[in-house]
Amino acid sequence: MSSQSPSTEFAKTQIERWRDRAHGSAGLSWQSLIPVAFVLCWASGFVVPRAFAPYIEPLTFVAIRNAAAAIVLVIIALALRSGFPDKWSDRAGLLGAGALLQGFSLMAVYWAIVHGLPVGVAALIGALQPALTAMLAAWLLGEALSRWQWVGIALGFAGVALVISPKLGTSEGHSSLGLGLLAFVGVACMAYASLYQKRFEQVGDPWSRTALMFIGAAIPALVAACLLERTHIEFAPALIAVWVWSVFALAIGATMALLFLIRKGQASRAASLIYLVPPVSALMAYAGFGEAIHLIQIAGFAVAAFGVALVQLKERR
Repeated sequence: MSSQSPSTEFAKTQIERWRDRAHGSAGLSWQSLIPVAFVLCWASGFVVPRAFAPYIEPLTFVAIRNAAAAIVLVIIALALRSGFPDKWSDRAGLLGAGALLQGFSLMAVYWAIVHGLPVGVAALIGALQPALTAMLAAWLLGEALSRWQWVGIALGFAGVALVISPKLGTSEGHSSLGLGLLAFVGVACMAYASLYQKRFEQVGDPWSRTALMFIGAAIPALVAACLLERTHIEFAPALIAVWVWSVFALAIGATMALLFLIRKGQASRAASLIYLVPPVSALMAYAGFGEAIHLIQIAGFAVAAFGVALVQLKERR
């Protein structure tokens, strides 16, 4: 027979319930911040080239960024005793996926932004990634797309065209078109790699896979930087700050946040968050570097976001 009174037992039960609720609320609050952090990090990635441009060339920056991220991730994977893939074919596949996903894609986008592509336009092209991924899945994997999803893909491209169209009749417009196409190639690399890397989801663990992908991402950037640039670096506090942010918040933080959302069964939510990136990037560029935001740009954001949303309808259903 218990020596405690019913009222004491009731009080203890209530305290335990409140404690469980508090722990649950804390966990929910922490997890609810991940999508916000993901959008802010992803959006800031398009502003990074504006910040490092006075001190370092774009390919050189991508090279030291990816190399540093690879070193940090390898150390973390070894410290956690993560299992690396046993087969060399899996390792080579992850290196190739990383070369496309974080190597060639960033090299193209960052080079375009440094040479004059507006941040908002670059982010808008980047936001087409879910639509491009769906289109590639239809062509390469035979996944069926509905009529509305094809309409969404067309609207996504129309939004980009709407933003670029006012400049097409000028000499600046030809340059913008070329830079836009280069950024588009980079985003296409990212879209293809996002499909290709799925075949390796069951090998190793997230830390070891991501480490191998960043090793693969560093290789083409290092080669291109040595062949095409002077690899001159003007060390300054601003450059060091943007490099640290790019390595830890973008390369590692945003990538692992995306993997967290996917692991929690929120892949479509992660894709939908990309809709918010272009306007957030444009606002960051406006606040930090005085880059103008025009009404036609806002209209293009809206059209492209609506188009990509249509593409995601099948996934949400």
